[in-house]
Amino acid sequence: MATFTVSSGTINSLTRTLPLTKNTKPHSLFSLSISLTLKASKFTLRASSMSYDKQLAAAKKAASLAARLCQKVQKALLQADVQSKSDKSPVTVADYGSQAVVSVVLQKELDSASFSLVAEEDSGDLRKEEGKETLQRIMKLVNETLTSDETYGNAPLSEEDVLAAIDSGRSVGGPSGQHWVLDPIDGTKGFVRGDQYAIALALLDEGKAVLGVLACPNLPLSSVASHNPQDPQEKVGCLFYAQVGSGTYMQSLDGSTPIKVHVTDLDNPEEAAFFESFEAAHSLHDLSSSIAKKLGVRAPPVRIDSQAKYGALSRGDGAIYLRFPHKGYREKIWDHAAGYLVVAEAGGVVSDAAGNPLDFSRGRYLDLHEGIIVTNQKLMPALLKAVKESLNEKASSL
Repeated sequence: MATFTVSSGTINSLTRTLPLTKNTKPHSLFSLSISLTLKASKFTLRASSMSYDKQLAAAKKAASLAARLCQKVQKALLQADVQSKSDKSPVTVADYGSQAVVSVVLQKELDSASFSLVAEEDSGDLRKEEGKETLQRIMKLVNETLTSDETYGNAPLSEEDVLAAIDSGRSVGGPSGQHWVLDPIDGTKGFVRGDQYAIALALLDEGKAVLGVLACPNLPLSSVASHNPQDPQEKVGCLFYAQVGSGTYMQSLDGSTPIKVHVTDLDNPEEAAFFESFEAAHSLHDLSSSIAKKLGVRAPPVRIDSQAKYGALSRGDGAIYLRFPHKGYREKIWDHAAGYLVVAEAGGVVSDAAGNPLDFSRGRYLDLHEGIIVTNQKLMPALLKAVKESLNEKASSL
């Protein structure tokens, strides 16, 4: 039987937003708070009482196979000469190929009649004459990847099959029904450099994230703080996964025994290591620096591409993740849905810069206040205060 509790903190936060009059009676206010809390808990109760085990198994398989495809392309890319590395086609092939593999696997493993995928790519450019050669490379790579898993037999996909698989990602999502959310290669710049990237896959049910999988082929199984990229013996390749109400787990991409992970319980912001985007074009590093200074953080930021940051934070490698995009940029749901649930189920908190929860029910985009902040329960109050002060200072200086 599903159960829940109503905390005094929940009630207090609700009552602060309720209109009060001199005739408002304490017992009626309390009853209204309880009523609102019950309504807010309705989905949580439903989701936690449901099992997404079948979907999770399919998602882990899909992300792992897509990672296998991406690893093959990245290896060839890094072995090529400098002139070839400036060619964007390997990234294009991996991006489309990853999306096709995930789409095919999910539809083969699950009920495809109600299949909905919100993803980054569509086949428009591949259907043009100049995209024919790229499509051939994608088709070959997708077929090789699928046949490497013996459960799918030897019937190769045609060009049209691959194009259709890619185009299944055209869904716009929304607040009703179930929708898969995919970033086939999150962190393309990291992918090209031979650094961090992720295949990020999530499931939304009635607009809420209920399942998240992050395949991070280059993330070490040990902490990023102790990672030595020059050590050939160090194992890399992590798979993080979470199901609502069930916690977050990590295993190696090659299938080691899963271990349950949890965010750090650090409560002193001065000791907090924080993550931010590797590329300055992806986040305002100067704003992050101002926030860190207000918190008294002593360590320099750890800059990592992709949602691998969410995975690393979920196992306690760092305590804070800050993302403040440049003005005019709209966050897409596939850039955060999987990472959000992986951190939330590991005991962390993910919100916008004003402390509001992320809303994945509005279609392909996230409507946010300024940026995204991620940390644990203990550090969130101090972090929100520092963020607010830094944002106010930034606004007054303009």
